[in-house]
Amino acid sequence: MKPAFVFLSALFLIGSNSQALAQANQPTAIRKMAASAFVMAGGTYTGVGSFGSATHRNGGKNLTLTAGGDLDFLSFGNFMLGAEVRGSYPLDSGHIVGERSILGGARVSYVTGKLIRPYADGLFGRGQMNYQDGGYNVYTPIPLNYTQTATNIYDFGGGAEFDVMRQISLKAEVQAQHWNTPVIPSGSVWSVQASAGVAYRFGAGQGPR
Repeated sequence: MKPAFVFLSALFLIGSNSQALAQANQPTAIRKMAASAFVMAGGTYTGVGSFGSATHRNGGKNLTLTAGGDLDFLSFGNFMLGAEVRGSYPLDSGHIVGERSILGGARVSYVTGKLIRPYADGLFGRGQMNYQDGGYNVYTPIPLNYTQTATNIYDFGGGAEFDVMRQISLKAEVQAQHWNTPVIPSGSVWSVQASAGVAYRFGAGQGPR
């Protein structure tokens, strides 16, 4: 066998193997744009305690309905950057305060082609606190009764979607929200919202399939 032929054959094999390895190491193609809508129900710990409590262990609790949508539009490898908008409404405001809000911002999700897609979001918006049972009484420095306050909200959270069909996923998450309220001596409070529900992806769905 001629040396030149052996040399060329070796180069061909090396090139073929390198190309195959490069393709194997490349992430699966991800759709550049994907829209979805979701609806969830969950519990909200408002952090606003009953009057006179030394801590927020007696903080008000809500049964909350949340609905919104996501639009993923930019991919970095297996990461998808998108925008999100959502609104929350208390189905049950409890006995202290009911929180309602509308938020929007950015979301980053991690798409691997598997059944689970984790995500994190950072949102900003406006919210309203409606104080129950005739209002929230504050006696310092002068007696005041608050029935409603409004505030800007900063929200940070994350969760995961679990595929059950090509376009339908189960969704679970936790969000932490910073609210300003004059009924708390510090002037602000963090509320925590845990929710679960369903997401529907429009078109052919998001991510590698």
